[in-house]
Amino acid sequence: MTALQDGHLYLDFGKFKEHILGSATLSDSARDKILKYRPSELYAIEEDLKITEADFVERVASFLGLPLVSVIRPEQFQENVMSYDFCALNLVAPIITETGEAVFLLSNPFDYELLDALRKKTAADQPLRLIISAPASIRDLLGKIQGRPSQYSGNEDEDTSLLKDQDDVAIITTVIDDMEPISEMELEQRPVVYVSNNILYTSVMKRASDIHIEPKEKNTVVRFRIDGDLQDIFTLKKQTGIMVISRLKALAGLDIAERMKPQDGSVEATISKRTFKLRLATTSTPNGESLIVRILEPSAKPKALDELGMSESQAAIMQDFATRRYGLILVVGPTGAGKTTTIYSFLSHLDSKTRSLISVEDPVEYRIPNANQQQVNEKAGVTFEALLRSSVRQDPDILYLGEIRDNFSARISVDFASTGHMAVSTLHTNNATTAIFRLERLGVTRDVMADALLGIIAQRLFKKLCPHCKKILPITQQEIEMLSPFLDALPAETAHPVGCEKCIGGYLGREGVYEVLAIDARMAELIRNGAPIAEIRDYIQQNGGYLISHHAAQKAKDLMFPVKDVYEKILVEDIKAPKQTPAKEDTTFKNEQKRENIAVAPVAKESKGPGSILVVEDDQDTQLLISTILSNQGYNVSVASDGVDALILLAKQDFNLIISDVNMPNLDGFKLIEIIHQKGIKAPLIFLTSRLEDEDEIKGLELGALDYLKKPFKKNMLLLRVQKAIEKSA
Repeated sequence: MTALQDGHLYLDFGKFKEHILGSATLSDSARDKILKYRPSELYAIEEDLKITEADFVERVASFLGLPLVSVIRPEQFQENVMSYDFCALNLVAPIITETGEAVFLLSNPFDYELLDALRKKTAADQPLRLIISAPASIRDLLGKIQGRPSQYSGNEDEDTSLLKDQDDVAIITTVIDDMEPISEMELEQRPVVYVSNNILYTSVMKRASDIHIEPKEKNTVVRFRIDGDLQDIFTLKKQTGIMVISRLKALAGLDIAERMKPQDGSVEATISKRTFKLRLATTSTPNGESLIVRILEPSAKPKALDELGMSESQAAIMQDFATRRYGLILVVGPTGAGKTTTIYSFLSHLDSKTRSLISVEDPVEYRIPNANQQQVNEKAGVTFEALLRSSVRQDPDILYLGEIRDNFSARISVDFASTGHMAVSTLHTNNATTAIFRLERLGVTRDVMADALLGIIAQRLFKKLCPHCKKILPITQQEIEMLSPFLDALPAETAHPVGCEKCIGGYLGREGVYEVLAIDARMAELIRNGAPIAEIRDYIQQNGGYLISHHAAQKAKDLMFPVKDVYEKILVEDIKAPKQTPAKEDTTFKNEQKRENIAVAPVAKESKGPGSILVVEDDQDTQLLISTILSNQGYNVSVASDGVDALILLAKQDFNLIISDVNMPNLDGFKLIEIIHQKGIKAPLIFLTSRLEDEDEIKGLELGALDYLKKPFKKNMLLLRVQKAIEKSA
């Protein structure tokens, strides 16, 4: 008796077609037709070859090395294994052989979905045993037993759903072994089980952090997030995409029939002998249900601090933090900056054998040895606040809080750190010193901050230039101007992306840039006395502190990152250009003007009349409309196409008011206002945006915006708000 091992037949249908065609005399069109058949169309090949069913099924059995029978007695049928309807729909029958073995009789051994269902009907310690028979023979057997009283007690709806509605099928193996590369055309010919597994396997091989399965009008696009950017990987037929999403949803325990409401869930999977946690989230779009799969490897060994990209001195400060017994340590940066990875690396340096460590996470992404990790589960009533209260009552030595998200979590963290414990958490800010401003906005006083803070680590992730193809060129005048404020010695050469078969557009992998700030007595005094963020930052720099801008510039000097990348994402935030006498030239940024052609931003118009206003807006039509309305009222208007351009202008001239959008490339409005406060810029800011949600308005006002206006706006209302803002700031 032949036993079917897991995956044994999964790649054989293509080989079977080649085997059949090798001995057949057919036209090219007939051969092409057969090559396009899917496993479910197995017996269509018989018709094209113009041979009998008996002859064809014999070839199938011979190719696979499976036994073949043509006559089965009705008494061999096992009544209590599966329903009659399921057997009839799938042409399968559970039988007992003459030797007493339990086997499955089927006509199509290439029906992978059926094989998965049969595997679930087989004991875990037993192989799946198959016998081949012609469709007519199985129909004859089922016809003889039809009408018998059924002894089957299983879930008949679940059983028969396999071929009733493939959209609702979600049986997937969670163990995925190594798979061969396959073309998009070949992938479409495989069953949904194979397609789903191949997507997961390929994502791991390509180092993807997320999988996006997105329905379009006529097809489904599968994209992977690799090194922070989404890349198109597969294009599937619309129906195939629906089936893949259904299969993955069922794996995570989601309701496959519900396609309108958002759902989320998770499941563990072993892919290429590595264990991953897959976190799924669905949403409804005009073209159908979409799915995002976050790929986590909880058991992955934490990286050493220097492997993350820290300098030796930064890693030494972090290791010193790990020896302390109390204080608040914050890791800050925008979403996707790698904060969680840094924290897990730091926590691995703590002595968790002699000190108790409790975490409150949403979700748990990595396993921490000897730690009591707790995960928020709102559906089960396990709320963030409840877990946090419970954790503090247990009086651990170390509390890791996934994120300080509100006044409650901020207060708990600083109170805990001020009473002889260590607290570790994250905040969404641009650099270490703006974390102080953010805590203030969350209701933490400067006195409490000064007593609680032990250290702040700021970080960003940058794509590294591909070592195989990066281009080294002499440094340009523009690059000199970008780097000179941050380096004592400028490089003679800089690196640029090219692109090759080993990378994506000239980049390969990512690495962090850091700012590790230890709160000393003088800095604590500055914090306690309410010193502006700009003054605190000046103190750090004057005392030899290594700011994130210095670290980024050094890595550009070391040919790891392009100068333009670090300038636009970090260096521009620490620009300290001297004030210049305003020129009378027009300073409007043209959208078609490329930033690489400007080393220094134009200077704004001379401020005469009712006041000078900087409009930060990336949409050219909206930019022109706002500028025209304000200019007609006598205001001197300068415009910037995003936050980076705005910071360049703000480094060169004072403005009476800033009007900014929120959604912009390179640097959005929320980050812009944080940097403005960090720099000590006094101009008030009004948000004028199409982001209509209340939480966005609350966030904008919490960050210090004077007003929050929503598009579309009324001209008179805009002018009134502008007038009031300028009068208030005068």
